[in-house]
Amino acid sequence: MAPKSSRRSNGIKMVLGLAVSLVCLWWAVRGMLKDPNAWPKIVSAFERANYASLPLILLILFIFYWMKAWRWRILLAPVGTYQPLRELLGPIMIGFAFNNVLPARIGELIRISVFSKQQKVPLTVAASSVVLERVFDGMAIVLYLAIGLLFVEGLDPRIQQGAIAFSAMACCIVIGALCYVIWTKPFVDLFEAILKRVPFLPHSITDKICRMLEQGAHGLSSLKDYRLVLAIVVLSLVKWALNGMLVLLSLWSFGLPHSVPIAMVLLGAIAFGVALPSSPGYIGVMQAVFMEVMKFFTTDNEAVFAASIYFQFTQWVPVTLTGMIFFVLSGLKLEQVEQPVPEGEPDSAVTTESS
Repeated sequence: MAPKSSRRSNGIKMVLGLAVSLVCLWWAVRGMLKDPNAWPKIVSAFERANYASLPLILLILFIFYWMKAWRWRILLAPVGTYQPLRELLGPIMIGFAFNNVLPARIGELIRISVFSKQQKVPLTVAASSVVLERVFDGMAIVLYLAIGLLFVEGLDPRIQQGAIAFSAMACCIVIGALCYVIWTKPFVDLFEAILKRVPFLPHSITDKICRMLEQGAHGLSSLKDYRLVLAIVVLSLVKWALNGMLVLLSLWSFGLPHSVPIAMVLLGAIAFGVALPSSPGYIGVMQAVFMEVMKFFTTDNEAVFAASIYFQFTQWVPVTLTGMIFFVLSGLKLEQVEQPVPEGEPDSAVTTESS
């Protein structure tokens, strides 16, 4: 049973997430609330939509998660050899499924715990690989967002000028992330020294950030083969390009302005939006992001709102169903995956050689 403090913390996160979702949902529909014909227009948008995109969306989703499993395999290569579809896809889908139905991103912890229990791997190994995923994902997202902002047409000139400054900052972030990947230990030491010199930053936050970086450093310490790093970078870029295609297909399905730069901007905005605390499935947040970005390219708010629901639920439904099927087949119970594998437990699946 979880400690009382942990339950209280999760309760606070759940209430905060629900509040954020409700505020975002109100923000997304506030203009349409004044129009009595808004709901019929939304229904009409769904009726006129081209659902020929659905099979392609499902295919892209499968490739997306298959590539995610392959990337995880490479991240884990220094400590063991795992089969992407048989051993890694299940925990990944389970984690995303529980993220869709439970608050506070508990699915990430469940994913780590399921993999740890199934493969008899210490939690630190699984956790460090997931931290590294976030590093490479962040690099890809920031890069695509910067490119989209630079080349998209129809934005206010002031926003376009701001995009140049953002792009420069994005390049610095990408370079910094690459330095972290290549020169991990010096980077972590320097970052920790800088954070400790910030007077208004609480030590608890500094320690938490440094611990997260150290977890990533633990995973990277064995990743000596730069060919593996290159493969991870390429997979990350392709994986997020596929996600951008899902955005593009959703806009196309509802007859909205669509182009690669628009999809890049919307993809980046979605990635930052879902980082906010929200209710499971990011309801409200997704709608607010679509409405705020697409207002620069169209006045058809009802179609944009409908497209946001289409984009969201063409992923939510298959991912949640698939993840729950994997969880049932695993034979595990939710109470079990909440209990971590002891760090001292013998680890038959972990080897010392890189594959």
